[in-house]
Amino acid sequence: MKHELSSSKKIPLAGAVMLFAFAILLRSGSAQTPHKSDAGTGVQISVQQELVRIETGFFEAWKTKDQTYFREHMPENGIFWGESGAVSRDQRLAELQASAKTCTVEGYGLSDFGALPLAAGAYLLTYKAEQYATCNGEKVPVHLNGSSIYIFKAGHWQAIYRAEVPLKNPN
Repeated sequence: MKHELSSSKKIPLAGAVMLFAFAILLRSGSAQTPHKSDAGTGVQISVQQELVRIETGFFEAWKTKDQTYFREHMPENGIFWGESGAVSRDQRLAELQASAKTCTVEGYGLSDFGALPLAAGAYLLTYKAEQYATCNGEKVPVHLNGSSIYIFKAGHWQAIYRAEVPLKNPN
């Protein structure tokens, strides 16, 4: 006698199987390095600290007009997403070169970091930023939300995707 699952039982079973597979994937990705993990997120503290350090470096590089930092920490196929849409790493470097002539960055602050393991060697880092800068004589939006997807490539972490979204109502 052949038993068939009713359609009402197939959906929860398929969902449970996918959830189990996703949990295995996350566990295998986060168990590769023997560092202490954050109890809330399961992210290795040393990985999160390194990603925060690199992300902060992007803001410092913008302030000091250091394109080399961007070149070293974004792979050639990296993408940046902002107010003007998605741009390639080379397009972003050209924008930074132009802004170096017209922008003055007085300071910045980053807070509320969160890190989420996506797969082995891949993390999503989120944060809030305050930036105090003027470009072409106009102040840039102070508050923004940012996110970056980091991959471990060629022996170090690189931001393959970076996004910054200005907040209209920061409260």
